[in-house]
Amino acid sequence: MWEDCGFHPRSGIESLLLTSLVKIGENNELLVYDLLRDVGLEIVRNEDRANPGRRSRLWNHEDALRTLRNKQATKMVKALCLKYDNGSGDYFTSEEFQSLSELRFLKLDNANIRGDFSNLLSNLRWLDWRGCPTTFEAMNLHLEKLVILDLSWSKVTQDWEGWSQIEMRQLKVLNLTGCNEMLMTPDFSSYPQLEMLILERCAQLVEIHHSICDLKSLVSLNLKSCSNLSELPLEMGNMEALKELLIDGTSIQEIPESIARMKKLETVSASNCYSLTYLPISFPTEALSMLLLDNAKIIELPNSIGSLEKLERLSLRDCREIQKLPESLGELGYSLVELDVSGTLIVELPDSTSNLHLLRVLKLERCHVRKFPSVIGELRKLEEIHASHCRSLEGSIPSNIKNLEFLKILMLGYTCVSSLPESIQLLSHLQTLNLLACNNLETLPVLPSSLTCLRISSKKMSMIPDIQNLVELEDLSLGYEKPKELIDPPSSQSLGTISLPKLKSLELSHSQISNLGFEYGPACNPQLNKVVLTGANLQGVSGLPSSLSVLSIQACTSLTSMPTLGSLIYLSELQLLNSPVEEIRGLGELKSLEILVVSHCPIVHLNGLSKLTSLMRLSLKNCESLSKLPNVSNLIMLRVLEIHRCQKICSIKGLEGSTSLEELIVTDCEAESSAEVNKARRRIKKRLKTSQ
Repeated sequence: MWEDCGFHPRSGIESLLLTSLVKIGENNELLVYDLLRDVGLEIVRNEDRANPGRRSRLWNHEDALRTLRNKQATKMVKALCLKYDNGSGDYFTSEEFQSLSELRFLKLDNANIRGDFSNLLSNLRWLDWRGCPTTFEAMNLHLEKLVILDLSWSKVTQDWEGWSQIEMRQLKVLNLTGCNEMLMTPDFSSYPQLEMLILERCAQLVEIHHSICDLKSLVSLNLKSCSNLSELPLEMGNMEALKELLIDGTSIQEIPESIARMKKLETVSASNCYSLTYLPISFPTEALSMLLLDNAKIIELPNSIGSLEKLERLSLRDCREIQKLPESLGELGYSLVELDVSGTLIVELPDSTSNLHLLRVLKLERCHVRKFPSVIGELRKLEEIHASHCRSLEGSIPSNIKNLEFLKILMLGYTCVSSLPESIQLLSHLQTLNLLACNNLETLPVLPSSLTCLRISSKKMSMIPDIQNLVELEDLSLGYEKPKELIDPPSSQSLGTISLPKLKSLELSHSQISNLGFEYGPACNPQLNKVVLTGANLQGVSGLPSSLSVLSIQACTSLTSMPTLGSLIYLSELQLLNSPVEEIRGLGELKSLEILVVSHCPIVHLNGLSKLTSLMRLSLKNCESLSKLPNVSNLIMLRVLEIHRCQKICSIKGLEGSTSLEELIVTDCEAESSAEVNKARRRIKKRLKTSQ
């Protein structure tokens, strides 16, 4: 597009990237930050504030519409945007475009054009005509320099007259996303320069015109979510320039053998092709770097997979018919970076896997592997191992895991792994270790101090792991999968005082912990903002850091009292569930509190509640000892008030002052039928109806 407009912006874009004014998105699109956009808009306005028709770009619909209707446009206008709602029925005549001889970009959403366009729009490079009507009413529309045509979400079909009436031999990009009336693609013979064809979400498309095979310049073919498309042209291998084939979410049953002739093909993305049963005997070997076959019905990979010398990423995720991988996989030793066989029936990896010297990511989640691969220590470049939910995975992790000096993520949750090797402490780059619901684990070795996320739970673990050396920890979760099953632990134990300077989130549900303390001081736990405590034997908590924003105490059946919370000036959410706590001390000092949830607790009073001017949600359930609420009229931000089975509460004072209340739920208590509650319900209903 740049070159077709006579621009060569490489150095300019690089400068903008360095100054952080633009960035390149995931799909290689150019993203402009608000500041640069606003500066650009202001520059264009200053070109002529009084007469928009003398500006170079008309992005505002009203300015563009007025300029066209009043025939005030000049040859200075290079870009013009008209954005109508669907079904507007509006149209523009050729006379209104008479003066736009230098127009390069035209956006014409949900509108039409009429008349004789001879010698008009001859410099147009980009026509964005989304919602294009089915009737074509223009004559002699010769767009010799048009490069991009966007007809997204239009009702055009293969018989649309525009295909034959618009002359656009230089067309390089054709976007037909969401053209749901199209059963067959148009004949592409008139667009020999086409490089990108987008047919994504053409839900009724069942056939691709054979002329597509003659597009020698086509680089990208996007057929994503064409759910009724069941076959590809047999001779598609003639598209010798194709680099990207995207058929995700189609009903394609097989990929033609001719694909092997596509020497430049880099990406084949066929995820969620639930009918895909057959793969070609061989894929193009020269350039293919990404092969994604998630959820396909294929039974096996061809042995030729080993000849793909550039293959970097292979994904067979949820290919539930695959039971083994070919030994030839090991021939990808100097290219394969990511291998995903999650959700397959694979029991073990082939021995040749040890040759995958560049492999960085290995995903085995929900597989049937029984033992951790013994060759794992040979994969010295590994950074991530994902093996969670491998229910058959048991035994010890091999000691040669110490060779994985670059390993950052080790996910083993919901497996039957019974032990970790002592050598794991040598993994100096390990950041995430997930051992949730590893119920055969009894002890843990010393863990590497590099960990930033540690999650452990086991029914057999009798000793709390030592965490004090994990000074990099940001996320810590310790506990049992089902703590309620362990109400009577064999012994009580204190976790000691926690002093982890980078800790942000702490979740404890370990029945062995009876006392929990946080070391006091601004440098001890300065970043801790979330604490969730679920432990049947927890009897005491002390030293909660003032940085907390979320505190949740659940099913702590031995916890009868809590520390004063008045120092938690940043606390925004407090949950107290299924615990015998009778009082929330310091409640009135929690000026930042937005959410308060109390359920199944013998709370006697909520002194200080009326001071919580930031409170947005108050939920009280099964608090049978709570006989009254403080006046709620000062809760000016309260949006949701929920009271359920608090049987002693007979009235709620101050509801008439709760003007922000949007939801009031009062059930199974005496206040349910009180006059103030009924009045409040009517006010809320009336206010919500008015706002609609």
